[in-house]
Amino acid sequence: MKSKKSPEKTKAAVPQIAKATLLIAAGGTGGHITPGISIAEAWLAAGGRIVFATLIKNLDYPDIARMAPDERVSIVAYDAPRLPKNPLKFWDFFRRFKASYRLVAQAAAAEHVAAVIGMGGYSSFPAVLFAIMQRVPLFLSEQNARWGIVTRVAKRFARRIFLAFAAGKTLPARFVVTGNPIRAMFTQSGKKPATKQQHLLFIGGSQGAGDLNKLYLEFCNRAEARGVHCTVATGTAAHGDITARARKGDQILPFIKDMPGAYNAASAVIARCGSGTLFELLWSGKPAFLIPYPYATADHQKANAVALAQKMPCAIFDHRPFDTKCAADELVNFIRNPPQEKPAAVEAPAEQQIIRYIEEDLKNASHSPTH
Repeated sequence: MKSKKSPEKTKAAVPQIAKATLLIAAGGTGGHITPGISIAEAWLAAGGRIVFATLIKNLDYPDIARMAPDERVSIVAYDAPRLPKNPLKFWDFFRRFKASYRLVAQAAAAEHVAAVIGMGGYSSFPAVLFAIMQRVPLFLSEQNARWGIVTRVAKRFARRIFLAFAAGKTLPARFVVTGNPIRAMFTQSGKKPATKQQHLLFIGGSQGAGDLNKLYLEFCNRAEARGVHCTVATGTAAHGDITARARKGDQILPFIKDMPGAYNAASAVIARCGSGTLFELLWSGKPAFLIPYPYATADHQKANAVALAQKMPCAIFDHRPFDTKCAADELVNFIRNPPQEKPAAVEAPAEQQIIRYIEEDLKNASHSPTH
């Protein structure tokens, strides 16, 4: 006579974070990687495991390098290609894409992946396509106000699409506005007011920004810069040059590891308008002088800034082509007349909302008659 299933086996059949492995596909720039890291940290904190799929070139990215030694994390690095415009390069594209897809499939099988979340960008597509082809539960996270191609193509196959910005139109229930995930270091660090001394923080994103570096150098030559301390994240490539030309006493860094500390120390921030940066600024509550990157796909950085302008104390400088002297004039005016602070909305952190939705969807799927 066969015995009934034990309670332990019945319980194990229900996907739970503590028993599930989530594959996160996040590569390209920090704008895709950082929210992926945030979701990974939240999933790990809830007791799950992570497969983090990214580009080979991203292995030295500080947040990925920090997470890699964790035994609960498997890193899959591949050479996923961009879709070429030249038809003669299609063969190389398919060869590299196939190799990337195979690595994702092998890792997913080895780690018994329960779900896949694509963070956008071309490098996430091998994992997104794997989920579609193998019918693994697929989720998408769209960081920008103007959706990227992966979201536009794969949204019909996803159980949920998590949006950083409201769409401005009615969407099906599986589209959920959560905001953009920010790293655990922010939720673990309290906000603090800046010191009385004026302190400007220049941040151009994970790779720095040439325009912001030039603006810093121009500002330092102005009389209004006297008594104003500056911290500049230049990006690795420009660090040596800007350090050599910087004003004595300012802090010039290739990359800032302690971003909450940097925001807390600043009286105002000069920044690009990547979604991750904007939501960190929203967290900080500090006045921001925003300069959208003019060559961003579909001009999404400007769209991001406009979408959040009503929620944060900011000014948007979007003169094209970029004029360093004009920008410095506007920055001086911004410092003299900072925008008024705006009350921050109290909402659950995006990464917590996202992992709860994923867990709930996996539980519902396990109880479905067709599961």
